[in-house]
Amino acid sequence: MTLHQAIDLVLMLGGFVFAPSLIVSIVRRVRLPAATTLPTAVVLTVFVGCYVLLDLRLAAFSTSLTAVCWYILFFRSRRLR
Repeated sequence: MTLHQAIDLVLMLGGFVFAPSLIVSIVRRVRLPAATTLPTAVVLTVFVGCYVLLDLRLAAFSTSLTAVCWYILFFRSRRLR
């Protein structure tokens, strides 16, 4: 395994650790402030772009899932007002 592949794997695992905790919040209909959810989703989206440019495909995929979860939480908070 190359260093590049190892970095991709570690970043992917990190993304997969965060996504399940967010899915619990989505299923339980937890309402989080938009001031938290939107910036987090946007920053993660930027990270995805960086990972793609660095050819870290696994990290990009797992971070995409995490970003989608944050966007869901953001739109839910906007809808529940």
